[in-house]
Amino acid sequence: MIYQDQTYAPISPAVAERLEKATQYLAKTDFSALEDGAYEIDGKTIYVLLQSFHVEEGIDAAFETHRAYIDVQYVIDGRLDLCVTPANQLQADGSYDEENDVIFYKRDAAETILRLTPGNMAILFPQDAHRMVCAPSTKEPTYIRKCVVKVRI
Repeated sequence: MIYQDQTYAPISPAVAERLEKATQYLAKTDFSALEDGAYEIDGKTIYVLLQSFHVEEGIDAAFETHRAYIDVQYVIDGRLDLCVTPANQLQADGSYDEENDVIFYKRDAAETILRLTPGNMAILFPQDAHRMVCAPSTKEPTYIRKCVVKVRI
């Protein structure tokens, strides 16, 4: 699913090709054979951050966006709620960190919740502010394994 306001430019052929390469990687990769960490698909143009964690207390992260990369959030195991809203409806909470390609925002706008379960992905463009919300489903910690494919714009 790609959800985008019509005022944004269409996806360029080069970015569409990179997104195709990223989604093909997700479809053919056996993540159980990989340890957490960073993996290059196409140098720094497309790479993966593989992450596993146990949620013992709720995670209620800040909104963020990226300027240099598109995020493809993909859940391998567990459940992840991703809240999204247009970045132009938020107020920045600090300045852009070029080294980490991130800017954070204050939470003062309506948001849509995308519930990602194993095999689901969300493709997030620079205008898509997003934040992760996770809560333990029981009194036991909840396990989540996900990867974020970073696709250079």
